[in-house]
Amino acid sequence: MRPEERPIGYWLRELDRRLELAFAAALSSSGATRRDWQVLNGLGPDAPFWDAGARSYADVVADLTARGWTLADGTVTPAGEEARAEIASSVGRIREVSMTGVADESYVLAVRTLAAMVDNLPAAA
Repeated sequence: MRPEERPIGYWLRELDRRLELAFAAALSSSGATRRDWQVLNGLGPDAPFWDAGARSYADVVADLTARGWTLADGTVTPAGEEARAEIASSVGRIREVSMTGVADESYVLAVRTLAAMVDNLPAAA
């Protein structure tokens, strides 16, 4: 079957599944989850994003605090900065591998196309 013969939903789910697997493998040595990484990284200039049913921000910060990576108020500790740098390296490798052979313009077009498709559909029923 040629790639274009599968619906876009298949490709979105398969990419998400493979990204989840890649993150789980890359983060396993640190004991962090993808959500931990999102919060730890998001405590900087970018806010983390949340899916329905995901652990709450407060729960994740509590876990990161228990590891010594943040303070209870969400401030990243020196140990957290070190963990963030190590995890960022792993995440960078995931991005690098997943983007092999994909031109920057193609990536931008794909993101814009998906964003337009999302905008065309209601957020909730």
